Amino acid sequence: MKLEIIYQNFVNTYKEGYKRALFYPEFLRLRKRNLTISEIEEKIEYKVPKSTLYFWSYNKIPLAFKDFKGLKRTFSNRDVEDLALIIGHILGDGGISKMKLLHYCNTENFLINEFQTVMKKVFNTEARIRKEPSGIMRLRYGRKFSRALVSIFGKFAGEENKKITPQINKMPLKWKAKLLQALYDDDGSVPKTENYVSLRQKDEDIILWVKETLKEMDINSGLGKDNSGWLLRIAGYKNLLEFRNKVNFSLGYRKQFQLDRIIKKIKFPHWKTKNKIIEFLRLGVKNRKEIAKTLKIQKGVIYGHLHGWKRHDRKSNFGLVDLGIVKVKKIRRINFYYL
Repeated sequence: MKLEIIYQNFVNTYKEGYKRALFYPEFLRLRKRNLTISEIEEKIEYKVPKSTLYFWSYNKIPLAFKDFKGLKRTFSNRDVEDLALIIGHILGDGGISKMKLLHYCNTENFLINEFQTVMKKVFNTEARIRKEPSGIMRLRYGRKFSRALVSIFGKFAGEENKKITPQINKMPLKWKAKLLQALYDDDGSVPKTENYVSLRQKDEDIILWVKETLKEMDINSGLGKDNSGWLLRIAGYKNLLEFRNKVNFSLGYRKQFQLDRIIKKIKFPHWKTKNKIIEFLRLGVKNRKEIAKTLKIQKGVIYGHLHGWKRHDRKSNFGLVDLGIVKVKKIRRINFYYL
């Protein structure tokens, strides 16, 4: 996917007094034709004061144009993926100050290093670093980098509020998964005594967007109030497995190991066989006879794993179809199963 910084969008992130820079490229074009300042003043669409035109004629480059020229403006596929991590971390433990400075903080050296690495790869820039006695590491970057991000993704972060913009929402689902990974790295948790993954957020719109995006990935979650904010929980074997496969925490992060631990801890009857059925169905649509023959298991047992067992003395066990993991369609009185 191609992303680029458009000059007009970039200049529009500046205050009104700086927006004359929108017409600086036109000024340069007309100047190359050896037009006088008076002639340029007549031709330029916007009423730029003659004093500003004279200022520009002495190679006094406007700040917005200078910042724009000093930025990487087109991004590779790898850059776009790294931008998802940058946006996710800013929505988590980062932000953009009133002075338009880009900042990120964390107590985890692992995450501080990740943010520094992706900023270096995408924008070839280094952070100003401050370590507090409490152990919090704070990174700060220049204004042109926050303006670059806002010009691409809209006003997703400010001094007081963060939000999911239309520009972020229209990105591919795979890109959103990387954003969610960074957000969960920052604000997610895996309780030691519970079998769920949680995410805390103050902003209702963001947490609802997360819930809906997870749903697009076939990950169900529960939302509830949590003091002054919101708590989103992912529970159940299927949902946790889907979360690990499609979002997860960053590779090698302790939260990733905690997620692996609770997935292994969850007891689910006959899941080993169910996993074999799922893996076989990844190859394509199959009927019960084909599944039984390949796995060398009786058709009745396969039916039980797919549709559950009816018990007279206790509650029935749910099958893969009941759980929504496997779908079924009937063709000429024969059930065919697929993912």
